[in-house]
Amino acid sequence: MPAVGARACGGRRRGYLLGALLRMTSRAVDQPHPGRGAPGTARRVDLTSALRRICLGAALGLAGCQAGGLGDGLESAKSAPAALASSSYGSGPVRITLLLPTDSAMRTRAADIADGAKLALDDLGAGQLGLDIEAFASDSGQAAAKVQAAGAAGSKLIVGPASNGDVRQIVAGTGSAARPPILSLVADSPAGGPGVWPLYGDAVDSAIEGAGAAVAAKQKNIAVVHETSFSADDLKRLQDGIRLKGGTTVGLVPYPAGGANLKAAFARAKPLFAKANAVVLLGGGETIGQVIDILATGDFGETIATAVATSLLPEAMYKRPTAQGLIVATPSTTDLRVIATRFQAKYGRAPSYDAAIGYDAIAIAAGLVRASGPEAITARNLTSAQGFRAATGLFRFRADGRIERRMIVHRIVDGGLKVIQEEGEGF
Repeated sequence: MPAVGARACGGRRRGYLLGALLRMTSRAVDQPHPGRGAPGTARRVDLTSALRRICLGAALGLAGCQAGGLGDGLESAKSAPAALASSSYGSGPVRITLLLPTDSAMRTRAADIADGAKLALDDLGAGQLGLDIEAFASDSGQAAAKVQAAGAAGSKLIVGPASNGDVRQIVAGTGSAARPPILSLVADSPAGGPGVWPLYGDAVDSAIEGAGAAVAAKQKNIAVVHETSFSADDLKRLQDGIRLKGGTTVGLVPYPAGGANLKAAFARAKPLFAKANAVVLLGGGETIGQVIDILATGDFGETIATAVATSLLPEAMYKRPTAQGLIVATPSTTDLRVIATRFQAKYGRAPSYDAAIGYDAIAIAAGLVRASGPEAITARNLTSAQGFRAATGLFRFRADGRIERRMIVHRIVDGGLKVIQEEGEGF
């Protein structure tokens, strides 16, 4: 399957970011600046120089390692830590509430998120921010009440909760106008909505970025091949993302997760494949390898010029002859090393992806407050079109509760990933 034509430079696969120092892109906020425009005039915020000053005290070495997905990190704890207790950290007047789980299976993640948030407060809070950690069991029915109490106490931002069930309860039990903005600790899902943004990326984000590279190469008619179990909500999100990139989804081609009768499934979809000049392949494991092998024969989709896999594609499949030329988008690791040494020194362990999520959430808030004052953490400011560059990549919040993410786009060449499109500087 031919690859997207684009400039190439050396690159290798790296997993989701494990830790970094947030840098905000030129970022518009709605607070007026004295002498620089009328009230409501946007002014831009750039944290790069401030963060570079912070970085001077930190070594930039990093033990190379990868995270394979949500909650993975540089090191795994030998035993889960004790459950977090509700507590406060920092005395600044702008309060941020963290809703973190006490569930035994999520304690390591919760501890990493909390510690990443604390490090960001130390680095960037400038005495203006404070954290209030509310710890409770996931799906215990407390989430909406926690958000209501935080809002009543003057909290400007909610970070959490960590389950889709709790996010649904918050959306159902609180009004968006009455609650602070929420950065939930879940992957993108239909549980949220306006004013509730999921901080974790997933394979759909990877697929959207890969599809965007195909669209940029004038291959705009895209077929989506997916396991039958792939959720309708995620398929809709993918189709919406393809549309926003300027492409058209010509149709969906489901295949059985176990790989049975794949050729028959694709034969039925041959008229659909004939309309496409690019294909997105959703899924992981051995079955996606069989899908790739079958499509590579050319018996189906003779007009398809580009095939896009996702971050779920196992690295072992990069060596597969039929996988050569596939497009794969992964998050940037450019900023990975910046906080690694500091986090290790402070907490005695390497930072995980979850720690980076915690760091980013607070760094975003700190950037807004430092630029425009204590009332700057608003949905309007968070959804500025310029977006943010953070430890977990380049992204922007949309008004509908979705997040658009930029990634580095690679082509599989000689069993490895070769960069064909950098993440870029903005949207």
